[in-house]
Amino acid sequence: MQTPLCRINQKWFTVLELMVGILIFTLGFLGAYLLVNSANNTAIRSKDEIIAANIMREQIELLKNLRDTNWIQFRSWDSIDLAKPLTEIDTVLQPNTFYTIGNNFSLNKKIYLKKLINFSNNKEAIVSEFQKTNSSIRLCIDTLGRYTYNCTQTDQKTNYASFLQIEPLVTKNTLTNTLISVEKSYKVTVFFASLNKWYYLTSMSTIITDWKTQ
Repeated sequence: MQTPLCRINQKWFTVLELMVGILIFTLGFLGAYLLVNSANNTAIRSKDEIIAANIMREQIELLKNLRDTNWIQFRSWDSIDLAKPLTEIDTVLQPNTFYTIGNNFSLNKKIYLKKLINFSNNKEAIVSEFQKTNSSIRLCIDTLGRYTYNCTQTDQKTNYASFLQIEPLVTKNTLTNTLISVEKSYKVTVFFASLNKWYYLTSMSTIITDWKTQ
């Protein structure tokens, strides 16, 4: 016959075994959750990187397309008359200025270019502009699956934003260590921001020139 002390010890062992079992199950579940969550985050980041690369390349090609169209129509190579909104007063690209550029599917002007006023590429400015009701930098997907800035009620809003910066192109004289401006040339940097599960910003740079007269 078991003594009362033995029965008490058995009860404590049963409780202890249950607690150890719960701990092992929790650790196993937590490990599986962290593994699935890490894989999901990696998939989201990879998706963002692919979309970013395609959109940034497209925007660079659109700017080059605008330059080439200007040549064909005997305009200044850096003219924005073919793509600017009616409210724009500038006639050529402005250095040290941010723009959005995209395909304009609904109008005769096939390229859409808009200057961003009082904007910079720091996180606070990007998030602030992105959160506006009529954000200038936020991308939407239209009913045909195309990315556009001209968001309508039927378009699907994304958590992506994109814009580009025009800067003077400069080179350095290695003998005198002085900077030299390159005429009829700009450095173009396209930025892509994702605000999905986290803030992610990447960029791509190129040079656009009036190569016909270089």
